[in-house]
Amino acid sequence: MSDLRYPPGTVIAAGALVWRVRNGELQVLAVHRPRYNDWSWPKGKLDAGETLPACAIREVAEETGKQVILGQPLPTLRYPTGEKTKVVKYWAAQVISERSPALKARPQIKPASKNEIDAVRWLSIPQARERITFPEDLRPLEVLVEAFERDRLDTRAFVLVRHARAKRRKAWDGPDIKRPITKAGTQRAHELVPLFAAFGARKVSSSPAERCMATVQPYSEATGVSVTEHKSLTEPSHADKPLRTAETFVQLLRKPSSRVVCAHRPTLPTIVEMLRAATRPYTRGALPRKNPYLPAGGVLVAHVADTDGGPIVTAIETHLLHVHP
Repeated sequence: MSDLRYPPGTVIAAGALVWRVRNGELQVLAVHRPRYNDWSWPKGKLDAGETLPACAIREVAEETGKQVILGQPLPTLRYPTGEKTKVVKYWAAQVISERSPALKARPQIKPASKNEIDAVRWLSIPQARERITFPEDLRPLEVLVEAFERDRLDTRAFVLVRHARAKRRKAWDGPDIKRPITKAGTQRAHELVPLFAAFGARKVSSSPAERCMATVQPYSEATGVSVTEHKSLTEPSHADKPLRTAETFVQLLRKPSSRVVCAHRPTLPTIVEMLRAATRPYTRGALPRKNPYLPAGGVLVAHVADTDGGPIVTAIETHLLHVHP
């Protein structure tokens, strides 16, 4: 999914279906709202300047007390609320390890009051189908269940980011590899921190070019995760030996941890083709089709399931701009 601007008056919200497996049984986390006397998934309204993924993990933390990592996207729900339309974006999610560096990049969360949420329950799938109040809320559940039954639910995030806006080549007298990002680029680099944290990035890889390193540096500083540089991801290296760039990218895609990889516009066609090779007909979402594939500071998240035959991309989403309520 892409961050889009919705019509004026639209209420935008995000949440997650937090899942776990106990004794081979899939379970999901539901919350009870005493004001409405209903059972639903943890969710809530988007704050101004907040990304949808950051909103989802904040709402889960507020309503359940659990910090989570977002997995693959689930169906978005749309329904009327009075004279307005409410749009709720959902993800699959798992409780994050207390040792995850992504936690360091997240703000402290104030728990919801008992007047808002008075009960939190792990439910089996049959229990959830019976207890969840609104039938429409079962749509993301059924997609979650199908992914579990097909061994496609347990995924890790592979986050590809094009470096933030850099100073124009014509306005820079130094070596291109030292060309810095602009003030707007620096702002975008800081905006990316909660987005990377929402997907639980544990590793960071980048072209050694200054504009790429500066894009991921705020996340590195917030989490304490060092940035691994790959010369083969630079523009000159790609122009000289694109196959080596492709090989590096495939190696990174095969590594088990959730990670961020920062690259340049000219390398994106090669990188996107490597991702395309890992997609399947059932992959939800789509890779960008036209150059430049991502704008400056744009993010593509590939949700990767590790199989005996190698990594498979089960879902794709992009994040380009903030959505303002």
